[in-house]
Amino acid sequence: MKNIKIYLRKYNNDTSGIVWISFYVQRQKINFSTKVTVELKHWNEKKSIVAAGDKQSADKNLIIETILARINNVFVKYRLRDKNLSRDLFLREYNRPSDYATFFDFVRDYMKKISHRTELTTLNTHMSVIRKLKEFNTDLIFDDITRDWLDIYFAYLRRELDNNANTAYKNMAIIKKYVLAAYKAGYMTENPFEEWSIKKITSTCVYLNEEELAQLVALYNTGELEYKLHKTLEFFLFMCFSSLHVGDAKKLQLEQFSEDHFTYFRMKLRNSKPEPIQIPISDPLKNLLSKIVGTRKKGPLFEVIQADQTMNRNLKDIAAIAEIDKPITHKVGRHTFATIYLRHTKDLAALKELLGHSDMKETLVYAHVMDESKREGVQCFNSFII
Repeated sequence: MKNIKIYLRKYNNDTSGIVWISFYVQRQKINFSTKVTVELKHWNEKKSIVAAGDKQSADKNLIIETILARINNVFVKYRLRDKNLSRDLFLREYNRPSDYATFFDFVRDYMKKISHRTELTTLNTHMSVIRKLKEFNTDLIFDDITRDWLDIYFAYLRRELDNNANTAYKNMAIIKKYVLAAYKAGYMTENPFEEWSIKKITSTCVYLNEEELAQLVALYNTGELEYKLHKTLEFFLFMCFSSLHVGDAKKLQLEQFSEDHFTYFRMKLRNSKPEPIQIPISDPLKNLLSKIVGTRKKGPLFEVIQADQTMNRNLKDIAAIAEIDKPITHKVGRHTFATIYLRHTKDLAALKELLGHSDMKETLVYAHVMDESKREGVQCFNSFII
């Protein structure tokens, strides 16, 4: 144990004092009270303990011993890690709260605190990420989460779970949110993400061109697909012609539709931007809706709803049947609407409103269409011969 001085600090002419502890870390003095009060006549200065004459001597000495043990534990922990301990680090480590046995206990309570200002879909994503983390280490404690541990867990996501880089980094970004909250609340003495960067992977925006969309429409109209594939294609075409995200499409009710438009609220923006989005109904969407709805007047638009994973598997089969060589997932429907709309209108502002984006940066993911338009536009000068 460090060279620690335990002494009784006397105040004015009082007959009692308070036990204090003093020692140095990196030549910086740390001096704090144990809050143990002792009468001067009951303090054994030679042994630095409360003498037996004090009726509560056993309890008071136990408090002092507990504090000394905590001090020693901090020094041992850093010595075993072969890391330098500064005065600030010691105080942070010593005063660290200990009301959570594991990192997951903290996460559970922190989720409750932020639930009122966080979208339900976002919370569900966070819970999924935390469940995955818990499967990796059920008893994860704060001290386990180091920079090296981040490398190990990231490798686990990539190699063992076969997550692509984008998914793995998104997982790490969500974990970072809770780690930083724990660090700021004092449960962690160091921020392991300080030197561990979350890389932003730019994913390719997959979409169908008009010819490919026409192929799928023709396939749908044949009615030759087996039932499960037919319902998948029906839902996918709805997204291609409506602009909706899969989660929003699944929640639509017939009462939200009129003759020429429908209105909905984006789940993702339920708290941050609770404004209705109105989508005009095109002729192909109107015809598709009549086939989906039939004679029904109320209730859910889609009576048959497949899981996203099931839908994506079915879409791969549908793409193969239609001979479309693209990795089609449910997200491609929304991308297809945005790309075709922008190619014909060149109106980014209107597209932003239709997609329900809160920031134009989100809409600019479709800027590839504008680049194509620029290239096509300059062709008008080709008639000039120089």
